[in-house]
Amino acid sequence: MAKYEFDEVKHRHTLDGKSLTGCTTILGVIAKPALIPWAANMVANCIKEKADFYHKPDSDINYYYVSEELLEEARTAHSKRKDKAGEWGTKLHAEVERYILNTMAIDGNAIDKTEYDPSISQFIEWAKRNNVKFLASEKNVYSEQMWTGGIVDFICEIDGKRWVGDIKSSGSGIYAENFWQTSGYDLMLQEMGEPPADGYLILNIKENGEFNEKRNISVEENQKAFLSCLNIYRTLEKIKSNL
Repeated sequence: MAKYEFDEVKHRHTLDGKSLTGCTTILGVIAKPALIPWAANMVANCIKEKADFYHKPDSDINYYYVSEELLEEARTAHSKRKDKAGEWGTKLHAEVERYILNTMAIDGNAIDKTEYDPSISQFIEWAKRNNVKFLASEKNVYSEQMWTGGIVDFICEIDGKRWVGDIKSSGSGIYAENFWQTSGYDLMLQEMGEPPADGYLILNIKENGEFNEKRNISVEENQKAFLSCLNIYRTLEKIKSNL
């Protein structure tokens, strides 16, 4: 039997020492046009906030004097914001995992929010409101057939239905490919002998306190979309290796 391992430091999934491909890497073949204006806005805002401002008398014209140093800072403003968002996401996932594991130590059912970080208060309220029963948290999954690996944020039951869930901490919201990601996890879980999901669930928890939930029960369609992305990714790999 093949041996699966996960290196937390390198965030690397392997099977018999050979690297598996992560779901997010596979879904990288999908264009994300919303990121372009976001990055441009980060540059513009950095300059507007830090450049020397001058208003020309008797006119409606405003001038911004920008140094070479500020231009360099503006050029990397989007990556710094991304790093900060990553720190928030890491903290959020860790606290959610702690909460879910504590519920599973009892019976998996949602418990009160005592002693948990305020960042997950809405998550806890959502779990209690929907009578969520948690089945797994931060579960490592892999597929020898697809040669993929990943970590499922959580698996739960709501009203007797099984859901594969993922938590997004970005400010951009929830997109179709988020459900394709969870469908990839579902396919791996099934290959590992677990029952299929009845649907996929995405929670978007933003640093400013906003909370959003979306569910999708189009299981087969989402799996087809994920497998299409996987096919494109593997094809690109072959083409690049022959260039």
